Amino acid sequence: MAHMFTYIKPESMISAFNEQKETVLKERSICVARLGDLAVNMSYVNDDAFTLSLEDLKYGTQYSGRVINVDVSDEKDAAEMVEGFFHRMQMIHDQEVLEMREHIWKWYGLKWLEKEGITLDEYLDNIMSNEELKDKIHWKSFEEYIASDYLNVADTMNLISEFALTEEENNIYSKFIASDIIELRQSRSFEALKNQFDHEDEVFENKKSFTFGVEVVADSREEARKKLQSILTDEEDGDFYIIG
Repeated sequence: MAHMFTYIKPESMISAFNEQKETVLKERSICVARLGDLAVNMSYVNDDAFTLSLEDLKYGTQYSGRVINVDVSDEKDAAEMVEGFFHRMQMIHDQEVLEMREHIWKWYGLKWLEKEGITLDEYLDNIMSNEELKDKIHWKSFEEYIASDYLNVADTMNLISEFALTEEENNIYSKFIASDIIELRQSRSFEALKNQFDHEDEVFENKKSFTFGVEVVADSREEARKKLQSILTDEEDGDFYIIG
């Protein structure tokens, strides 16, 4: 998943507006946060109000907008609105990513049928039949594919090149997977490291340490030293006591 970059903190919207309303905001909008091609922007209305809008920068479309009057709203009110925009932006972005991945998965399915020498009609007839699931023709599930074959950049690039209908579509999907696969690999690596650390922490927490004192019976310091040495090397000699 792409990371969201936040340029103005939700709890600082009105402060940012008051600082910029006489300068930058009178000339252009300010980006509050961005996620892929989506952005939450702040725009000037007048000296007492500004708008927040969720926009698709690629297509120039606007999903929603709100006007905030600084005379009747405080930072908390503005922050709640911004968090709402952030949540919706994340949902839209996640849905777009899911749709792109599903489209590539369907291409993978068509390629799989081609390799197996099965026509699409034969596949559909098999799926529609009353046979047990284990006997049905099927390729990897969406989740299995995304966690395995999809992560091979070269193979996925070749798949896109083969099935994309236009050069533009090929470029869109190629650009998408170039960043998506990197992010998936990073998140998988991070998750693996996190699981490793969690396991080590759990093992460490389950271990108990004990502190003992060793008391030996000796006539001199040198004799005591030798006896202690023999204890540590499993060659006990003479009387000693474990305290603890």
